[in-house]
Amino acid sequence: MPELGKPEATLSVKSTRRAARAARRPRPGGAHRLSPMRRTQLRRHPTPDADTPPSSTTTGSAADEPPKNPPRGRLWAALWQPGRGQLIAAVMLMIVGMAGVMQIKVNTADDTYTNARREDLVQLLDGLGSESRRLEDEISALERTKTSLQSGADTQRVARAEAEKRVAVLSILAGTAPAVGPGIRMRVADPNGKVNADVLLNAVEEMRDAGAEVIEVNDTVRVVASTWFGSDADGLTIDGQHVSTPLTIEVIGEPHSLREAAQFRGGIVSEITGPQIGGQVQIEQLDRVVIDSLRVARQNQYAQPASPPPTPR
Repeated sequence: MPELGKPEATLSVKSTRRAARAARRPRPGGAHRLSPMRRTQLRRHPTPDADTPPSSTTTGSAADEPPKNPPRGRLWAALWQPGRGQLIAAVMLMIVGMAGVMQIKVNTADDTYTNARREDLVQLLDGLGSESRRLEDEISALERTKTSLQSGADTQRVARAEAEKRVAVLSILAGTAPAVGPGIRMRVADPNGKVNADVLLNAVEEMRDAGAEVIEVNDTVRVVASTWFGSDADGLTIDGQHVSTPLTIEVIGEPHSLREAAQFRGGIVSEITGPQIGGQVQIEQLDRVVIDSLRVARQNQYAQPASPPPTPR
């Protein structure tokens, strides 16, 4: 019996050795057979593959989402590559801003007397009140003349007197007749020589706005509607005639209104005595101002008097 079992033992040993060699022999494709103990160790402690990136600690669906840009990155991206909606919104905001700026400028330009003092506003109202009363008196005089002419009693005498009065007034305005009346005398000192034609024109316009009827400069030059102001190397010129400084400007009109108009804040006195010119101004109120400088009336070149219209019956 022992002899019969010996070949079986030999076969079993040979088959075991053959199986061990086959296990150690590499398989085609680089695959290896792992023992059960090795497979158990790999399951418990998996070895990271060099070609596989390390797994993220994020679980669930967050691991599949791409990383989001930070807020600053999104802001720069929106600025450098704006969309169509952003461009439309920018254009609308620009138009609204421009409209707001224009409206503010218009409102600021209209508020001329916003920063004026209370005393200046009172003086301005007094001047306007005096001018209003003068115009009302003139309207009353014209209405009386109209009534006298329409009454039919001594119409020719009234018409002749009114025409002579009109001629006298127009002669004074044209500078062809002397004038006398209350007013002011304004002396302007210009040590720096900065009073130019524009400053002198502003002074004349302010006096006319305050109700001046006759203006004379340095007792030699009569200022009328056609007067022009200029300057050259020798100084100021009025109607081509040189005037020296200091200037003496005599004005016939309501003295108080003329003085307040000249001394109004931002007026001609403030302009001349300001730091840009550095001049001096003295104003006197006079009950009687005599202006005797005259202008020669020029003959019209084109205009001719027209025949009066027929008298309605």
